Amino acid sequence: MSDSDISEEFLANNGITPLLSNDQNYPKKLSIVKQKNHKIFHIGNIVNYENCVSVVGSRSCSEFGKEFAFNLAKKLVENNFTIVSGLAHGIDTHAHHGCVESNGIGIAIMAWFHKIYPPQNKSLFDQILENGCGFSENLLEPEKNSRYEFLNRDKLIAALSNVVIVVESKSKGGAKYTADYAMEKNIPVIKCKTETNDSDLIEGHKTFLANGAREATSPEHVIELISELKEKNKIKNKNNLDDFF
Repeated sequence: MSDSDISEEFLANNGITPLLSNDQNYPKKLSIVKQKNHKIFHIGNIVNYENCVSVVGSRSCSEFGKEFAFNLAKKLVENNFTIVSGLAHGIDTHAHHGCVESNGIGIAIMAWFHKIYPPQNKSLFDQILENGCGFSENLLEPEKNSRYEFLNRDKLIAALSNVVIVVESKSKGGAKYTADYAMEKNIPVIKCKTETNDSDLIEGHKTFLANGAREATSPEHVIELISELKEKNKIKNKNNLDDFF
């Protein structure tokens, strides 16, 4: 069986739909990643992408970070936000759990669909699809340089979001890459304050703030900062300046 045949069978068996950038259901926000003929694969519900925020962070997070991500997602759902994350261990997983336990709309963006990674999150992914959806640029794991697909995933996470919220992160890694890409595209970044003795996470927090992220001290404070950003955007729009809100 050829790779093409395998892909077609995988699409059919899993209810996955390919979307090109000119398709009606393609999220137009993703046009900042690739301008023309961008192809993604979609599974699950067609949702409204206008009120998306991402919650990302380190796989090696603290217990405080796990609880913060979970409660933050619940608070965001309460305020009618769609939660975007990458289904990875750590902060991503706990944000997704907070979303589904609040019956919210979540979007899981993955490096590829085949062989859900990490495999322990397969049931969580199924829960996300009850109200939300999943995206990837790949059906199958590429044979070469597959690690770069996680960076491409991070770009999609940022591009789909009105705000990128980093709960805990080291000064290097996927969350930092997501935040850097967001800032490059003028997407606001909020960095949540942590309570941990982990020197790498503490140093990471300082690095994010030094690079221009706004600091939040609680889930409620995150909501306040998002509201402030919305108000500032109203003023910008009056002056014909582009922004995400």
